[in-house]
Amino acid sequence: MTVPGVEVAQSVLDAQPFSVLLGARVEALSPAGVVVRVPFRPELTQHHGFAHGGVQAALADIALTFVGAVALGPRVLTSEFKINFLRPSGGETLVARGSIVSAGKRQAVTRCDIFAVQAGEEKLVATALGTIVTADVPPAGGHG
Repeated sequence: MTVPGVEVAQSVLDAQPFSVLLGARVEALSPAGVVVRVPFRPELTQHHGFAHGGVQAALADIALTFVGAVALGPRVLTSEFKINFLRPSGGETLVARGSIVSAGKRQAVTRCDIFAVQAGEEKLVATALGTIVTADVPPAGGHG
């Protein structure tokens, strides 16, 4: 299977108004994994000034699904995922690194760790595990 490039993956995100609102950027995409970055800004915080859990969950969903699509092809959906928030997050950027745990023909189990980045230092703030499945849907962004 051919792995779409970062440009194709970014075009998929750019076609999703919510991902655009987050400012999500794909930095790497390969069979080894995916890296997605969201700049931290005040509009994405909760009442204590930390990154809102919904933002972290959305970032996890993006990374889990993209890495699942690398294994299964572009016609995929998230079937389920679980996220553990490990510590409050802030900083300059949130970075998600996703990888495959296991993949078959129709289902992949994927993992994602989310880091808060401040002055180049990363701190693990959340981890997620998801199930990505093939689905009778158009390929993401019309690619594939």
